[in-house]
Amino acid sequence: MKGDSADSSMQTSVENEADVEVLSISKTPKNRRRTAIAMLALALIIIAGAFAGWYWWNNYRHFTVEVNHSAIQTTGRQTLRDVLGEHGNFGKKPGKLLSLSGKTLESAGGSAISVRQNDVAISDAGLDTTHLRQGDTITVENGKDTTESHTVHEKDIPFDASITTGGAIQFVAQQGRVGRQEYWVGVTSGEKIDKKVIRPASELKIDSISPKVPADKKVIALTFDDGPSSFSAPILQILKDKGAKATFFDIGKQSAELPQMERQMIADGNQVASHSNTHPDLSTLGRDALRSELSAGFSAISSASDTQSRMLRAPYGAFSKQNWIDCSDMVSSNLLWTIDTLDWKRPGEQEIKQQVLDHAYSGAIVLMHDGGGDRTEDVKVLPSIIDALHQQGYQFVTINELMKMDGRFPDWVLNNQIAPESK
Repeated sequence: MKGDSADSSMQTSVENEADVEVLSISKTPKNRRRTAIAMLALALIIIAGAFAGWYWWNNYRHFTVEVNHSAIQTTGRQTLRDVLGEHGNFGKKPGKLLSLSGKTLESAGGSAISVRQNDVAISDAGLDTTHLRQGDTITVENGKDTTESHTVHEKDIPFDASITTGGAIQFVAQQGRVGRQEYWVGVTSGEKIDKKVIRPASELKIDSISPKVPADKKVIALTFDDGPSSFSAPILQILKDKGAKATFFDIGKQSAELPQMERQMIADGNQVASHSNTHPDLSTLGRDALRSELSAGFSAISSASDTQSRMLRAPYGAFSKQNWIDCSDMVSSNLLWTIDTLDWKRPGEQEIKQQVLDHAYSGAIVLMHDGGGDRTEDVKVLPSIIDALHQQGYQFVTINELMKMDGRFPDWVLNNQIAPESK
């Protein structure tokens, strides 16, 4: 019995152990799953904590950076654009857009402010993606001013003139030359600014000389203005009869009406030159009107007399510096006088004669008239003037002959040509 009981007890014990082992084996996977889940959860918590710490550290933690040698507090979350905006660009401003003369067209039209992070330039677009880090050194500078764009052009540089005074014969000693200059036009402002000189202008030089003749000669030049007219024929006859010559400064319009008179003057050995076309005050005329007046006068005399002349006696003797600038390429000389008979006032024959004789000298230029009014007094007194001067030993010459005796006049003046352009 005892043996059965022991066997039975042993069998029961074995069965119980087997049940325990089966129960233990059946619970192990679930525990493992729970453990794995717990471990994963813990890992996630650790990772989340670490990320949260990292995120805070890099985005919300305040740290110090240096901007333009001053320390400021910032966070890693802020971009450079944020920092600049928060601090008003640290007092720096974009450049201006300037006109060609330096006037401000747009206060912020130039380049943007300049930003460098640790000596590395940051573009404007890069300001939105660049974040700061502990110890960064930031440099912020004003933007640069920008000058507006422009177009390039060229223009003439007018030449100036210098005139010596005191002589009876003005002439072109050096022809003026127009210069050339580059200039810019601002696209935005429209300003015009002179730039480099491509070719400088050359000054027009007008000399003034009263003729001098050699000591062994005694000559005088008679000149007659405002013809030709009905008084020209008797004056020409007197000159021819007395063996004298003269220079006639004729009005172009009248030359065209009396071409035979012009031809007779030349045929008799006299000289003809221009007294303009219609006898205006040339000093009051603008450039175009002046050139038209002179051109018509020279052309009319040339057609009537079949001779070329660039010699002028300006009406009233009025020929300004601006006149010379406007027409130095048309006129070689402008003739004044040294003895004025004042015959245009009709003072009487004796007074006209006395004016000549009282002021006569070798090389003198006498002013009389063969037109422009009643010249009866001139016609009547001319023979006695010529006779009296002959008795004093004078010979009568044309203006050209007088200038040749002087020897100081350029060839272009003596040859009634235009002065060459200066180089």
